[in-house]
Amino acid sequence: MLYFFLYCFPFPLDAFDFLAPVAKPYYNFIDWLIPIIGKKYFHLNAHIAFPGFDKVDDSYYGLVFMYLILIVSLAVALLWSILDRKRKEYEKLYEWLRLYLRYFLAAYLFGYGFVKVFPSQFEDITASRLTMTVGDQSPMLLAWNFMGYSPVLMKLNGGIEVIAGLFLLFRRTTTMGAILSACTFGFIMVMDFCFNVPVRLLASHLLLISLFLIAGDSRRLLNVFVLNKPAVAATYRPFINHPVWRKAFSAFLILLAISLLYSTIIKGIDAERSFGRKAPRVPLYGVYDAVYFLRNNDTIPALETDSLRWKQLVIDGVSWNQAGIIRFSTGKRNSFTAEADTLKHTLTLQSPSDTTQKYLFHYSIPGKDQILLKGLWKKDSIEILMNKYNLDNYILHREKFKWITD
Repeated sequence: MLYFFLYCFPFPLDAFDFLAPVAKPYYNFIDWLIPIIGKKYFHLNAHIAFPGFDKVDDSYYGLVFMYLILIVSLAVALLWSILDRKRKEYEKLYEWLRLYLRYFLAAYLFGYGFVKVFPSQFEDITASRLTMTVGDQSPMLLAWNFMGYSPVLMKLNGGIEVIAGLFLLFRRTTTMGAILSACTFGFIMVMDFCFNVPVRLLASHLLLISLFLIAGDSRRLLNVFVLNKPAVAATYRPFINHPVWRKAFSAFLILLAISLLYSTIIKGIDAERSFGRKAPRVPLYGVYDAVYFLRNNDTIPALETDSLRWKQLVIDGVSWNQAGIIRFSTGKRNSFTAEADTLKHTLTLQSPSDTTQKYLFHYSIPGKDQILLKGLWKKDSIEILMNKYNLDNYILHREKFKWITD
C-alpha cells in the first residue's frame, strides 16, 4: 500500500501547472537523492534527463527510484506490523488509498485519452516518415506510425481511456473503470515492451494499480463470472463521519475531478493545434527530388558512389520543430534542423550534433512544384534544381479511411 502511495506522490500537486511551485521542492529533493543512492548503493549512473518525469521512465533514475521506494515500503511495513501488531484490519486506510489511486489513475487516463481524442500523441505519417524504409525505423517509430496512420483508431482508444477515467471517479463504478483501465494499460504495457517504448515502468505500474483496484471486488467478480453464484451488493462507508466535513470533502472531490477533466481537455486541444494534426506545416514542406546538381559550376552526374551529391531533400515539421533531411546519391540520409524564411527566401540547415555544420541557401521558385537552391555546401558552391514529389504517390498518404473497398 505504501509503495503505491510513494510511487504516485506528489499527485495531485503535480497534475496542474499552477501547483508546480508547490511540487518543485519534492522533485528537487529526489533529483538530489536518487543519483547519490544510485551511485553509492546500486552502482548505477542515475542521471537526471527529464526533471519531474525521470521517476516514471525506463532510465536508471526510474529504476533506482523504484528500488528505493520498494525498500522504504518494506521497511516501514515491517516496523508498522511490529508496533501495531494488535490491529486486525485497516479498512479505513485501505479505502483512503483506493480513493487516492482512483484519482491518480483517472488523471493518467484523461491525459492519455484526450491526446488521442484530439489526435497528437501519435503524429501523422508526414513527409520524412514516408521517405524512410521500414528497416530504417526504430521499433518505437514503427509502432507510432501504425497508431498515427488512423485518427479514427486513435480517437476510439482515447475515448475508451476517458470513459475508464470517468468510471473511476465514482465509488459505485470503480470496478468497471478499473477493468477498462487494466485492459487499456495491459495493451499499452505489452506494446511498450514489444516495441521498446521507454515508459515500460510507468505502464507496468498503471496496470498494477488497475489490478489492485479490481482486487477489491475480486470475490464478487469470482461469484458472478466463475462460480455462478449471486453477488451481494457492496456497501460503502463514508470517508468522513462529520456531516459538514463530509460535504466539504465531497465538494473538494468534485472540484478536483472537474479540474482534472478541464486541464487535460485544454492540454489535448492545445497539443493538437501545436504539434498534432491541426498544426500548420512548415514553409516548403514536402519531398523534393534533384533534377540537376551543380558543384562549383560543374554538372555532377547521379552516381551512386558520390557521397556529396544530393538526391533528395525533405522538409518536414511544424513551426516549433522544423527538420530537413538530405538523401545523398549513395542512399545515406543526414538530418538537420531547418528554418525557412519566406521573406528573405532563405533556407538554413543546422546539424543537431555539430554546430560547425550550418548552411545557408537562397531559394527561388522557378516553376510550379519546383525549387532552386543556391549556396555553399562543404566549402563548395552548389546549385540544385529540384521537383516537388507528389506525396499521394505513397500509398500510406493516399489511402484514407473508407467504408467500402471495391
